[in-house]
Amino acid sequence: MSFPGDLLDQARHLANRERTRPKQASLRRAVSTAYYALFHLLIAEAALNWKHAEHRNQLSRQFQHVTMKQASTEQAKASAQELNRKDLTPPARYIAMHLKAIATTFVSLQDQRHKADYDNSTKWTRTDVVALVAEVAEAFRCWTVIRKEPAAQKYLLSLLVKPRGP
Repeated sequence: MSFPGDLLDQARHLANRERTRPKQASLRRAVSTAYYALFHLLIAEAALNWKHAEHRNQLSRQFQHVTMKQASTEQAKASAQELNRKDLTPPARYIAMHLKAIATTFVSLQDQRHKADYDNSTKWTRTDVVALVAEVAEAFRCWTVIRKEPAAQKYLLSLLVKPRGP
């Protein structure tokens, strides 16, 4: 299994680690690990597009959380607007739905990861954490479906390259 897949499995394990009265540490680490699973999935997919395999690790280190969140916020908005078009073909609608789900999940999970890692006043429940991990699993599934589509590849590029003004 891939590193992102291993992280997703680890998040599931942490979310369900203690049978009764889960520890906040386990739940918090599950949220953080789920975010990193999606973070690393998208980076790995983008790096696979680089022709020279020996440079992919170096390329992967160039991705930044802030840039990825901004790009994902923009992608979620653009996909929502596209889904409102009446003339959108079924294949394009399907792609836009999946991209919106992935981008929205990325933004949401990054916010939740910050809360899990830095906000000690938040008390996590297993139900909430399991739901967040399931959102990431669904984003993985959505990505598998559209990963080769031009719109998905454009999204990957936007995660690395800040858009330039007109």
